[in-house]
Amino acid sequence: MRFKRFSAVLVFSLLSGVGLIQYLSYKDSHPSTEDAYVQAHIVNIASRVSGPVIKLHVSENDYVNAGDVLFEIDPSVFDAIVQGASANYELATQSTGASDAEVGVAKSTLEERKVSLSRAKRALERATSLAQTKLISEAEFDDATATYAEAKASVASANADLRRAESESGAKGEDNARLREASAQRTAAELDLAFTKVIAPVSGWITNLSLREGAMVIARRSQFSIVEDSEWWVEANFKETDLKSMRPGQQTTIEVDMYPDLTFQGHVESLGAGSGAVFSLLPPENATGNWVKVTQRFPVRISIESRHDDLDEIRPLRVGASATVTVDVRE
Repeated sequence: MRFKRFSAVLVFSLLSGVGLIQYLSYKDSHPSTEDAYVQAHIVNIASRVSGPVIKLHVSENDYVNAGDVLFEIDPSVFDAIVQGASANYELATQSTGASDAEVGVAKSTLEERKVSLSRAKRALERATSLAQTKLISEAEFDDATATYAEAKASVASANADLRRAESESGAKGEDNARLREASAQRTAAELDLAFTKVIAPVSGWITNLSLREGAMVIARRSQFSIVEDSEWWVEANFKETDLKSMRPGQQTTIEVDMYPDLTFQGHVESLGAGSGAVFSLLPPENATGNWVKVTQRFPVRISIESRHDDLDEIRPLRVGASATVTVDVRE
């Protein structure tokens, strides 16, 4: 009887020892953590112009597609600015045309004065020849000389007027600086008008919405957020002692608390370069004399692979949901 009892105790102890060894081996090759949370990209939505909201097209938790109109700002002021910028562009076009006409006039004047200079030069040459033979008086020779000098000065003045007109006119056509400035102002005004319709940059769910019609929005100030639906992952915080064999690409099992009957598959995407304590608002000061050794945790990004058990998305993932992650580090 004693032998049977001893044998039973021995067998039980052996089985317990084998089970414990297997359990410890499994725990070592499958590190797990409950300090894990579902994450997704969150896009803050802000308008690029200021003004009152005249139309709100979304509600809290609505799903929107990229390109959908989220809300509209009163466009009346921006429309008036566009009209003013368009009028300024037309004035610049007219001014450029007038400057081109002035250049043409200056060129014509220069040509006329060059002709006069040529005529005065020939007259001076004749007067010089006649003066040498005493066929004209000295006064007539002086008049020819003065006329030539005046014609030469007139050509110089016309050249200066032409250069001034060309400088004021600038480049031709669309390369003209005044036209480019007016065109840029008109384009900026048209963009501001277009920005009165705030468009969804990504597809996802509206969240943190408190905006209402009639409210005044300020440019670049966030009004609400969109939880993007294109990429989901789990941020799992593992103890530093669990990272010795963990590598990117290893397969993982993910259990989300809100759906206890669902299991998701994933893989290790990356391991954090620093512990969470390092990047906290008040990092620990270990040199103060009251140091206590605490096992640190490092964030590990777990990519969620597409699943085939919930195609209708009746139970969608939600940002911040608690999860339990187990990594197979044998690979």
